[in-house]
Amino acid sequence: MMVQGTVSMGLEIIQIVEDDQSQARLLDQILRQASFRTNVAFDGPSGMQDVWRLKPSLIMADDNLPGITGREICKRLRQDPSTKHIPIIVLSGYSSEERRAEALDGGADDFIVKPYGAVELVARVRALLRRCRQGQEQEEELGEDLVFADNLYVAAYRGRKLTLSTHEWKALRRLASTVGNVVPREELKALLWGDDPLLHDGELDRCIEQLNQKLAGEGRAVGHIGMVPGGGYRMTTSSSDSADILQTQ
Repeated sequence: MMVQGTVSMGLEIIQIVEDDQSQARLLDQILRQASFRTNVAFDGPSGMQDVWRLKPSLIMADDNLPGITGREICKRLRQDPSTKHIPIIVLSGYSSEERRAEALDGGADDFIVKPYGAVELVARVRALLRRCRQGQEQEEELGEDLVFADNLYVAAYRGRKLTLSTHEWKALRRLASTVGNVVPREELKALLWGDDPLLHDGELDRCIEQLNQKLAGEGRAVGHIGMVPGGGYRMTTSSSDSADILQTQ
């Protein structure tokens, strides 16, 4: 069963996947009042079909859906080249750090705990859509500076190719541009998430952790990007390393 919004067809489509019909209708109403066009599905399989059919601008999915969970939806859509670029917000009645981490590691771009306020929810949606548009514009401006395929960047480091996400690429470019110097956390968060007023400290730490793992390679435990207490992050490599890491193939 689906409920489709009645806002102008020219507006951005947000796909809602929520099995609680009262919650789904409330979310649908909040978003339509904010001038978004919406489409609602009440189970995971129907939501997946709607995403493939409509290619929405953003997806909001409950993490405990019948048929296919919200986290499983994230994983499947991220594996599909035609949908892996669509931003996803996971909604959950659980506020634990573990549940949030599972959703983000599974491919979600944001995680909202129920009950949520209408004002904050719309702000998060607009912030995520804005970040995606800004990222697409910056990627186009970089031109021949990198090779871009399916929203992933490929960098060369010590003879190895590193496949990086958009956030990893931006953070690495900034840290490698001033090797040995501290880059403040606030500067990195502004670089990755723009003027989004929400906190992203945990996401930044996970981004740096993933970068260190990719830089170290298999069988190596030495990190290249270190946290400076109360300050930010600092990249420590030789001069040849820092030059090499800015090259792309």
